[in-house]
Amino acid sequence: MKISVGRVGEFVANPDPAASVVLVYGPNAGLVREHCDNIVRKILDNPSDPFRLAELDAATVGKDPTRLTDELLALAFGGGQRVVIVRDASDGITKSLEGALEAGSELEMNAVALIEAGALSARSSLRKLCEKRKDCAALPCYADDERAQGILARNILKESRIDIAPDALRTLTDFLGDDRLANRREVEKLALFVGPKKTVQVSDVIEAVGDIGAATMDETVFAAAGGDTVRLDRAIERFFAEGGEPVGLIRSTQRHFQRMHRVAGLMDSGVRYDEAVKRLRPPVFWKQTGAFEQQVRSWSRGQLEQAIARLGEAELMLKTTGTPAQAACGRTLYAVALMKRG
Repeated sequence: MKISVGRVGEFVANPDPAASVVLVYGPNAGLVREHCDNIVRKILDNPSDPFRLAELDAATVGKDPTRLTDELLALAFGGGQRVVIVRDASDGITKSLEGALEAGSELEMNAVALIEAGALSARSSLRKLCEKRKDCAALPCYADDERAQGILARNILKESRIDIAPDALRTLTDFLGDDRLANRREVEKLALFVGPKKTVQVSDVIEAVGDIGAATMDETVFAAAGGDTVRLDRAIERFFAEGGEPVGLIRSTQRHFQRMHRVAGLMDSGVRYDEAVKRLRPPVFWKQTGAFEQQVRSWSRGQLEQAIARLGEAELMLKTTGTPAQAACGRTLYAVALMKRG
């Protein structure tokens, strides 16, 4: 069975009992592990029971092709269904899995094979096998996008009885990356920092999570919007050295240009700059007011729209292709910086 991205959450919450094999795969390793852990908890009332949970890795299955079959047909001491997890799987286990399924059709299979894998192309033999068979399910786990990051953050904070202001949520998603496990850790760190029955503000996010390239993110964004390629080169290098995420940087830059575009539009309709900039939420940080005004006045609305479109295309490319993220991000920001009119 091929499970669509939109149905993955539903499947994890209620695993199909007809699926003897569940393949959870994709570039989002943290989400792969999170889904597998949740599926185990749905199937086993005691996930720590060593008689009902077995773990193998792909290397073990490769060395002993019948090991997977033996585990799936084994009976649990004391009865009950078992779960056999195969970590770091790839196409190298496809034949072993086919053999196990064939044996299971002749004998009673007493376990669910839960297979963790990284990114698998549409040509992958393992993915094809699990997508075409009715007794298998293939669940894709792609990179966390801004919507997924926001949902994750709100859910974790809600569990700790913490609210978050809309501006703070937008700032938080700028700092988060593609991997679910890393994102979860950052939001949990924020929850500990703020404490229960509080509302997270932008300053809280910057202080608790902003160590992921916070200062250099702003510097990089303003360097790109200011057309300063020398400063941009230094800022990008520092940003990535501090562990900053390319997608987060692209989003932050796009949001900066959208804010400039809004002010420029108001000015074109006759509103004075001082009045137009006051309508922005959150307001421009006081240390950046001069640079922001200079940038608004030095870009035309048409150029701003071109830059916003270029940044949007870059974000989509980073999420959907295997393009080296840091290099693609850098090229995009240089291209944007060169759009600035003199």
